Amino acid sequence: MYTSILDKIVCPTCKKKLELAIIKEEEQEIIEGTLTCSDGHVWVIKDGVINLESEEQTLANNWSDYYKNTDYGSLDQWIEEATPTNQIEGYTLAKKAILSHIQSKGATHIIDIATGRGMLLTYLAQYLSPDTHFVCVDLSHEVLKYDRLKVKNINPALRVNYIACDATSLPFLRQAFDLSVSFFGITNMGNAIAQGITDAVRVSKEGLINAGIVIKDDNPKLDDVNQYLQDNQLDMSVDFATETRCRELHEGKGQYNVVEEKVFESIAQPSDLDLIPIEGEWFSINLYHTTAK
Repeated sequence: MYTSILDKIVCPTCKKKLELAIIKEEEQEIIEGTLTCSDGHVWVIKDGVINLESEEQTLANNWSDYYKNTDYGSLDQWIEEATPTNQIEGYTLAKKAILSHIQSKGATHIIDIATGRGMLLTYLAQYLSPDTHFVCVDLSHEVLKYDRLKVKNINPALRVNYIACDATSLPFLRQAFDLSVSFFGITNMGNAIAQGITDAVRVSKEGLINAGIVIKDDNPKLDDVNQYLQDNQLDMSVDFATETRCRELHEGKGQYNVVEEKVFESIAQPSDLDLIPIEGEWFSINLYHTTAK
């Protein structure tokens, strides 16, 4: 971590300021240390990552389990090779569009929510200046540890703070950042999507730019996919990805303005990675720019 985060972050338990104690430091980056509030809550910095002891979700991507069985380079390669070519094309267009928004807004304090394997982070790291203050949050300390190493190889001058925490209750002051972004991270949060959007907007002056895959409301295979989830005792559905529901989630209960931007559309190719998009059916990749009214 870098000390630049100290004027933004608060204790996740009591919301009080945190004091830093350094154990190991390399080139002004704290690799090991602790953060302590006046109420005595202590949080550990390990591998350059602030660990606020969040628990990984079990219904979707649990990166700690993945990394037990393979190194991050091999995992990234396998996922890329297994991703349909048209989705890769759409992802690239979405990343370019987010970078364009960052540049047009002149955003220099940015938070990437539910960073995951760093698909957006590693793209932006190629273009962001060393003056950018970038923060990545994810439930998994393990995935952030490897994201940090990736960025070190891409742009060593870029200073990124990595924080393992719950994205539905971000440990930051209101409007601590210029802009919140999320690249399929918030849309993977299941029943917590709405709260993830709410907190992302809270901590940002310019609101949230959130990327997600969208399917038709009347997708003929939607019921089959939901039945598959139910049969496998998974307490979730994929209705969140339908056009109407996705917009409703971003509008909240009428408290947000939403600008919807379709950056790509196609027909889903076969894939063993995800249930959405649904093979053989139309999908789009949208950006939702959500701001408080």
